[in-house]
Amino acid sequence: MKRDHIIIVGAHLQGYFMRVETFPKEDETVIGWDFKEALDGGKGSHQAIACARLGIPTYFVGKVGNDRLGKRGIQWMKEAGVNLRYLKITNDKPTGAGFVMINPKGVPAITSAMGANEDLSIGELESAKEAFLRSSYLMVSLEIPVDIGLYACKLGKKYDTNVILNPAPSKLLVGKSLKDVDILTPNTAEAKTILGIDPDENVEPKILAEEISKKFGINKIAISLGANGAFTYENGSCWSIPLVKVKTLDTPGAGDAFNSGIVLGLMKGLSFKDSVQVGCLAGGYAVTIRESIPSFPTLEQLKKSAEEKNIKIVEKF
Repeated sequence: MKRDHIIIVGAHLQGYFMRVETFPKEDETVIGWDFKEALDGGKGSHQAIACARLGIPTYFVGKVGNDRLGKRGIQWMKEAGVNLRYLKITNDKPTGAGFVMINPKGVPAITSAMGANEDLSIGELESAKEAFLRSSYLMVSLEIPVDIGLYACKLGKKYDTNVILNPAPSKLLVGKSLKDVDILTPNTAEAKTILGIDPDENVEPKILAEEISKKFGINKIAISLGANGAFTYENGSCWSIPLVKVKTLDTPGAGDAFNSGIVLGLMKGLSFKDSVQVGCLAGGYAVTIRESIPSFPTLEQLKKSAEEKNIKIVEKF
């Protein structure tokens, strides 16, 4: 069976956005503005839409409620071309939802209610066997129960699918084994959390990557560094990959665009290092457009962005 797909296992949530001057502290109320029920989903549906827009045949395995928000998410994914054969719809819980506050720098603070995502089951993962067998890559994020996410990684290993884990939210991984993960894509805070390091402690990305590799046995790690690009570790070799400067409007969804770009590069046969550069290109594109889903580039938009920035890495795609 030809392996030309990616399978995404993760969550869909409806995003609600509000802009604030400062984030509220404990027992504090702040006045916000520009509230909207945005074009914004969960990490799983984001990654599925982002991959599909880049032309990657994409399965999404997840669960939504039988409600307006669930139907809206289904519409978004269908419009992007995501295969929803293994998406489950439940009457037991509502579709997940997240509330996002954005400060003047475009940086978000997010709280989420998982809803239907909490009920994704092992049986529902196992029912997607065909999708695993048709996929060269599996990407998992953790807005679903962590043991379900790690079981998906186990199935990926069982079916000889390359496993990418985007460890967000990362607190859930403390004390867990990541033996089935081939590629880890944390941001700096997530990397510190899974290592038990204080988030405020200043630790070089090289040290974080080396410690993650030593602790979990993962030999390919891409640490996203926001406006500073990414740090790539592969079997002891390290590279810093700068992000071409852009005008940042919003950062929600940028990490999902980053992950989709990495997958695109890998599926096009690029090295891991060069694939992470493609990820930086996609993430850099995403922050220049407001709201998450509209910011995910098509392959042609990514090529045009690379041409404008004189980046040759995607010219043969």
